[in-house]
Amino acid sequence: GYVVDNGLHANRFASQGPAATVLKDVGQSLEFVKEDSISYLYHKGKLIERPSSAQEFMSTELLPEHSRAEMLKVLLALLQENPDEWYSKPFLDFITRFTDNEEAREFLRLFGFFIIAPQIEETSAGEVVYFVQQAQKSPSAIATPVSGAKQIIDKLAAVIESRGMIRKGCKVDQIIIEEGEIAGIKVGREVFTSKAVVYTPPVQQLCSVIEEKHFPSSFVDYAHNLIPTSGVSIDFGLRESVSDLTGSITCIDLMVMGGFPSNSDPSLTPKGKQLSTWFMILPYQKLREKGAARDALSRLRHFIKELYPKFFDYVEWERPQVFPILDGVLLKVGQAYPDRHELKSPYVKNLFFAGDTAKARGCSGDIAFNAALEVSSLILSSSEN
Repeated sequence: GYVVDNGLHANRFASQGPAATVLKDVGQSLEFVKEDSISYLYHKGKLIERPSSAQEFMSTELLPEHSRAEMLKVLLALLQENPDEWYSKPFLDFITRFTDNEEAREFLRLFGFFIIAPQIEETSAGEVVYFVQQAQKSPSAIATPVSGAKQIIDKLAAVIESRGMIRKGCKVDQIIIEEGEIAGIKVGREVFTSKAVVYTPPVQQLCSVIEEKHFPSSFVDYAHNLIPTSGVSIDFGLRESVSDLTGSITCIDLMVMGGFPSNSDPSLTPKGKQLSTWFMILPYQKLREKGAARDALSRLRHFIKELYPKFFDYVEWERPQVFPILDGVLLKVGQAYPDRHELKSPYVKNLFFAGDTAKARGCSGDIAFNAALEVSSLILSSSEN
């Protein structure tokens, strides 16, 4: 009776965001949860309301008074600077250009967190600038669809099945290339011919379905070495309500975010029950170390218990998950928007990319949605020519 997303999801910019734009493009609409929620930061042992406006930043207890004005300098710069001039520079360089206040700098890790890249020493400043400017224009920086990602998947599936076919429970073994051009795909013993293929998984996995010989060694090295975001998550089914909080809780020090999505969307649980989802970011190389995932899940549980001491008394079930690849690309310097691979392959004719590692604007899943919008236009223009 629970509806549970595969990990923690964020749909940025609500009705003006790329997910909503994709659905509108195919004659659908995305319904968001109507909420007036307050989100919190866990700071020095207590929950403090997370500021969301300049006025709130100037009065927040998260920073002493003398640091608030320094924070405002950086916020104003984020709204005014050209992101194209900052993609190749770390966010820390951006911050130190406008303030040397240590407390403001540490708090600004929150903006890296919003794009799942909280290490400001390597996070691309241009990606942060772009996100903040888009958020300022939209009705909501982050919004939640009714029924979570299920609504998006169901509506897209309905559109596809009205005009074509979806095959489930099968694996693409090979993308077939003949004389440098897409010819189709192989699934087990079946071959499906096609004039074009859109590849959507992380580009790191591309050579598992296409032989490396079709690409220059520089591209193969790029694909193999692109660093993703990584982490662990736990979903909990609770037999009764533990908290009435409708927003999220973020802890910058532990790189944790979570909350109770069923508080704002009761359709996610059976009556009287509660759903709680928590996520912890871990660097990709760290997560690959022996025991790192187990330790991270243990720290995540300890953090939840610190927040809600009786939480685990109400757990009916839990689903821990490890994500070696969460987002296909970490938005660090060298992997920012201008640095990523093209949407239309220059090496294989009619091979297109629409996943979250492609050269499209945004962060996380928004990259994939924006790439899909651009790729659809590229394919249509190719077919016309």
